[in-house]
Formats: sequence, structure tokens, C-alpha cells
Amino acid sequence: MRNLKKTLFCIAFFFAFIYANAQQYDTLYNKTIISLTKMGLPAQTIISKINTSITSFDVSINALMDLQSNGVNGEVINVMIKRNDNANTKAVINVNSKNPNEMHRPGIYYFDQNDKENPLKRVDATVTSTSKSGGFGVALAQAYTNGIANDNLVSAISGSNSHLQVKETNLTFYFYFENNANPNTDSWFFAQATSPNEFICVKLKEKRNRREMEVGSANAYGSTSGIPDKKKMPFEYEQVAEGIYKVSFKNPLKDGEYCFLYASATPTRYSNNKVFDFGILKKDND
Repeated sequence: MRNLKKTLFCIAFFFAFIYANAQQYDTLYNKTIISLTKMGLPAQTIISKINTSITSFDVSINALMDLQSNGVNGEVINVMIKRNDNANTKAVINVNSKNPNEMHRPGIYYFDQNDKENPLKRVDATVTSTSKSGGFGVALAQAYTNGIANDNLVSAISGSNSHLQVKETNLTFYFYFENNANPNTDSWFFAQATSPNEFICVKLKEKRNRREMEVGSANAYGSTSGIPDKKKMPFEYEQVAEGIYKVSFKNPLKDGEYCFLYASATPTRYSNNKVFDFGILKKDND
């Protein structure tokens, strides 16, 4: 009877554990595998979970020794190594190509036609670090309007400028999507989405040490969420190969700060999210 209770507890804990991880896109780490092993799950069950999840494994010598000392099955360790090797091999092959019409690591790349040596520049992801609403001025306006005045909800990105700064205003980007049911943590957006149509581009409001975007508004009578249409930069795209899309804007962009974000994961007041930011430098006046 005691063994039955222990087994039922392990099963219940396992599904609770899996559900909690599902909220983070089922990302498995070394510590996750160690925890599942110590719960007494069969090696084949753990391998099945690895094959149906996003993984971010450390397979260095020290990490392998740690896995072994914690009782992780050898077959499980082999699957972890193979999963990591496949991801690394794919990245090395794709990074070396200068041809935008060949598959690269999943992500967004700015195409600089003037740079013959490195024409494709990866747009790094950054996290919206804070979300806040209006300050004293908005509170005062709401007091005088009996709560009718809107309080804008704002999501902020740390830093006054993005890492990628470009000079031209007629920009071209390439989106590379991964046809992989088991993506790693860096490429999740580009495995879930199937085209740039699932992304939006937003003009950011520049502050002294941050950039902001409006993600909703609220007053005493209700609230709305989402990026206002007036802040979205319309773009066009065409598929040039399987999983590869060329993106250009309908109108030249003005100087300033911008970001791409996955429309199904728009930041809100109560959550943070990754965005892919870039900036356009001001032209020097001759």
C-alpha cells in the first residue's frame, strides 16, 4: 500500500511538473533530467520527453560527470548529447553562408547589401524589462474626469539604443523559420510561427535610458490590450525558399528605434517577452 501511494505521488508530481514546464514551452535543462531521474521515471519515458520538448542541455565534460553522478541513465545522456550536437551542427552550417536565400539559423536578419563580407546581420533578441502605466499627470487627469481619462500601459526595453544600428531607411530583412517540432530555446518563435505575417513591427518611443511601446490602456470603466495600429509599421513579405522570407517595408522608415515581435506573445503590463530590436541612425546634415 505504501509503495502504491509513493507511485501515485510520483505520477501526480510528474504531471504537475510537466504542466508547470509547459507554461515555459517545456524547456528541459540538465537539472530537469536529474530531477526526473531521481523521481524514478524509466529512461525511455525521459527520452520520450526530451524528444517532444525544447531543450537547452550542457554536455561539457563536467556536466556529463554531474549527470553520471546523479544516476542519469547512459542512454538518456547519449540522447542529450545527440540533441545538442544536431543543434550545433545546424548552426555552424548556416552561419557561414552569405547567401540570404540559403537557410540560416532560425531568426531575423538585416540584409546589408553594401557589406559584401557580412551582408546578413542577425537581429538580437532582448527582453521587455518593465511594464508600467502613466504617472502623476494621468492620475490627476483621471481624478478630474471621474476616471474617464485613459492610463496607457507601457512595456519598456532597457537601454536608449538597440545593438543593431543601420543608416539606410529602405530596409530589407530575412526571416528564417525552422521546421522542427522540438526547437531549442533560441528558436522557439521561429518554430511556432510559419511566416512573417505572425509578427508585427513597432515604432518605439525613445527615453533617456529606455525605449517604450504602448501595449494597452485602461480607465475606471474598462481596459484594452494590444499594440495600437498607429504604432505598427506595415511591411510586405515574399517567400523565397522553404522557411525563408524576404521582408521589406511599404514606406521608408524614419530614424529612430523599432522592434519586431511575435504577435501571439505581445508584452502586457503583467508579463515580459522577447522582442527583436533595431535602430535607424539620423542622417548627418551636410
